[in-house]
Amino acid sequence: MKVGSDRLEERDWLYAMIKMNGLGRKKLWELYGRWGSFAQAAVNWKTVLEEGNVRVRTVQTWTDALAPSAVLAVKQERIRAGISFVCFWEEAFPPLLRNIPDPPLALFYRGDVSLLKQPAIGVVGARKPTAYGRAACRHLVKQLAQTGMVIVSGLAYGIDAEAHRAALDAGAPTVGVMGCGIDQVYPVFHRRLYAEIGSSGLLLSEYPPGTPAKPGLFPERNRIISGLSLGVLVVEAAERSGSLITADCALEQGREVFAVPGPIFSEVSAGPHNLLKQGAKLVTNAADVLDELGVWPKTPVADDQPACGDGGRLGETESKVYALIGCEPVHTDQLAEALPPRERQRLHQTLLMLETGGFIVSLPGGYFARK
Repeated sequence: MKVGSDRLEERDWLYAMIKMNGLGRKKLWELYGRWGSFAQAAVNWKTVLEEGNVRVRTVQTWTDALAPSAVLAVKQERIRAGISFVCFWEEAFPPLLRNIPDPPLALFYRGDVSLLKQPAIGVVGARKPTAYGRAACRHLVKQLAQTGMVIVSGLAYGIDAEAHRAALDAGAPTVGVMGCGIDQVYPVFHRRLYAEIGSSGLLLSEYPPGTPAKPGLFPERNRIISGLSLGVLVVEAAERSGSLITADCALEQGREVFAVPGPIFSEVSAGPHNLLKQGAKLVTNAADVLDELGVWPKTPVADDQPACGDGGRLGETESKVYALIGCEPVHTDQLAEALPPRERQRLHQTLLMLETGGFIVSLPGGYFARK
C-alpha cells in the first residue's frame, strides 16, 4: 500500500461523491459553496440530505457510500487501478478551464498532464468531412503543431481524428477529451488512436472510469475542448452540428473562434461560413491563428513539402502528378491531359504509388485529392 493511502484527503471525498449515482456536477458545486469543502459536506451529510429532500432509498445508498471506511476502500481501489485525476483547486488543473462558467470538478487523465500548462488550440469539425476538409485540417494542424501549439480535440470520427493524427504525425502532442470514462474507448474503431494519444499525448475526461459513452455527455465534453484552448478552429460543419456547439462554448468562455472557408456548394461549408458572417476569424494558414492569439511560434510556419515514407523526396514523375492534384477532387482524365505521352502511360501506377504512400486519396468515379 502506498504512503498516504490509509488517510483521507479532500480529493478522496470528491472522488467518492463523483462516483455516486444521481449526485451531478451542479449539486456538487452547490455542496462545495454551501460547506466550503467536500469533507465538511460529508460530516454534515444528514443536513445535506434533509435540505435536498432526497428519496429514502437514495438516502441509505449515499450514506453508505460516504462512510469513512467506504471512502477509504474506494481510494485504495483507485490507487491499485492506477487511476489518476486532478481536482479544480490543485496546481496541475489548467487555469483557463478553472475559470469557465461551468468548470469540471476534476479531470481524470492518462498521459502527460503537463500538457495542460501549454498553449493549446481546439480543432473540431464534421464527422464526415470532404477530401478538402481533411487536407485543410492536416495542413493547418501540422503548421500549428510545429509552432508549439498543443492540438485539442474530441476523438470523434472525421475532423477530430484527422486533427489528432496530423499532430501525432508531426511528432507533436495532442489532447483527446472524451465523453465517457477514461477507461472506455469510443468509438471502438479509434482504439489504436486512443492508445497513441495515451502514450505520447494526453487523454482527459471529467467522468469517472467506467462511465459509458452516452449522447448527452458529448455536448458537455465540448465545453472542455474550448475551455482548455486559447481558441477553437472549425474545419467543415453542417448548419446544425456538434462542432458549432463547441464554437458557442468558446464564445461564452471568451475564446477566439476561427473558421476555414470552403466551397459554397458544400453542405459542410455552411457552418464555417455562418461563423465567418458572425465575426469568426477566417483562416487559411497557421499565421492567421497565431496573429489573432498573439502567440509567438517556436519555429517558423512553413508550407508542407511532400516526402516519401522513408524520408526521401518524391521522384520527378510523382512530384509532377502530385502538383496537379489539389484539395479539390480532380479526375484522372484531367491529369492525363496535363502529362506528356510517356508519363501518361504510367499515370495509374504513379497514382497508386502516391495513394499507398499516403499523399492522396482515391475517390469514387475516378477522382483523386490530396490527403
